[in-house]
Amino acid sequence: MTTALHPDAGAAKFQALKDWRDTHPNRACRIEELTCWETVRLDNGALLVSARITGPDPATALREFGVRQQERLGHRVDPTAGDQPAFLDLSVPDRTAFSWRLGGVWVEVWHPNTPAPVPAPPRAAQPVPRPVQRPATGTPPSGRLPLSRLTRIRRTLTTKEN
Repeated sequence: MTTALHPDAGAAKFQALKDWRDTHPNRACRIEELTCWETVRLDNGALLVSARITGPDPATALREFGVRQQERLGHRVDPTAGDQPAFLDLSVPDRTAFSWRLGGVWVEVWHPNTPAPVPAPPRAAQPVPRPVQRPATGTPPSGRLPLSRLTRIRRTLTTKEN
């Protein structure tokens, strides 16, 4: 059974996806994606639209998105309407999020806090392979370049007849 999104939640999701795409410096190269979309109604009746960042480096993607989202939302936020500018949200344990409220809908984009990968132990240095010496052939090379057929044809065409 598919439940329809509330119009405000649908608009907030659409705007978040658009901002996610538009705030990346090189939109064609963004690897991380917004997935696991959820829409819930909070205890106070407000809507919350939540998306998880997945990809190889979600922490960097969230940081870049958050900085640009703060700049983008700065002129659209209306404090008299209850809007909140984007802010870093660490209220849920083991996850980092950027949250904002616009048009009465809370939006959060988050990633789980995972420990930094442990670097692999350094490998022992491998010996550099040496080039294979080829045996010398019969005659040493001369100082002249060989004449090609095309060079001979050009020479015969360019010589003047006196």
